[in-house]
Amino acid sequence: MKNGKILMMALAMIVLFACGNASDRGFKQTDSGLKYKFHEQGGGEKVQLYEILKMDMVYRLKDSTLFDTRLNDIPMFLELTEPEYPGDIYEALAMLSVGDSVTFIVDAADFFMITVGMFELPPPIREGDQLYFDIRLLDALDEDGFMVEQQRIMEEQMQANERRADDEDGLRDAFLREENITVEPLESGLYFIESARGEGPKVTPGSTVSVHYEGRLLDGTVFDSSYERGEPLDFIVGMGQVIPGWDEGIARMHVGGKAMLVIPSHLGYGDRGAGALIPPFSTLVFEVEVVDMQ
Repeated sequence: MKNGKILMMALAMIVLFACGNASDRGFKQTDSGLKYKFHEQGGGEKVQLYEILKMDMVYRLKDSTLFDTRLNDIPMFLELTEPEYPGDIYEALAMLSVGDSVTFIVDAADFFMITVGMFELPPPIREGDQLYFDIRLLDALDEDGFMVEQQRIMEEQMQANERRADDEDGLRDAFLREENITVEPLESGLYFIESARGEGPKVTPGSTVSVHYEGRLLDGTVFDSSYERGEPLDFIVGMGQVIPGWDEGIARMHVGGKAMLVIPSHLGYGDRGAGALIPPFSTLVFEVEVVDMQ
C-alpha cells in the first residue's frame, strides 16, 4: 500500500470541531526529540514495517481536536512506512505493540509541511505549535487481513445505514410530537415552520441571500452554526449551492424572517451523511434567519 500520505492529507483537512486539553507533563523523550507517554501497554511484539495499523486516533492542537475516529466508530488504517524525518509520526507508530494506548507529541509545522506535503500551514496552525496524537493500537494487519477487515467494516456500515433508513421516519415523527409541531409537510416532505415573517422583500430564485443559521440533529446535537462563527452564509438561491431543503425553505421567506426547517434526509445529505457529525439518513433541523438579499 502507498496511501499513507493520502490518508494524512485527508486527516489534515478535517475542520476543527471539538475541544480538549494537552500538557507535556509526564512525557518521555527519544533521542530524536519525539515526546511520548504510554497510558497502557499491550505487552506484545512491536509492529513491523509495512504492516497496516488499525487504531483509534485523535489528534489535537493545544485545546482543539482536529480529528477523532471514535466519533464515527470507524478505526483509522495506516500503513507503517519508514520515518521521513527524526521524530515524525511514523517513528512514533513504530514504537507500538497491539493493545498500546499512548500520546505522542510532534512538531505541527513538520507534520503538515513534510508528512502531509502542504505548501503552507493551514489556519490556525503556526510555527512552533505542537500536535498531540492520542492513539490506541487495535491490530496490525497484512494485506489480506486488511482486505478482510475492510469488507467486514463495509458490511457493518451497510447494516447500520439500513437501520437508520428504517428508523428515520419514526424518529422524525417523535421529534415533531415532542416539539408540538403540527404543520403539514410540503409536497417534497420539507417541514417549514415560520416563526417571524420578515418585513423585507420576498426571497427570489437567483438572488444572493445572507442567512444566519444553527443546524442540529433530531437529538439536539449541533453540527454547525453561523452564529458561533459570527458570519452568515451567502449563497445563490435555487442554484444547488446548498442542500435541496434549504433551497426550497429559504425561497419561501422574506428578508428579516425567521423559520425552522425540518429536512428529511432525501432533501439533505441522504445515504452519505456529511463529515463526522451527520450520519447517513439523518433528518436535520435548522433555525434560519434571512438577514440580507442582493
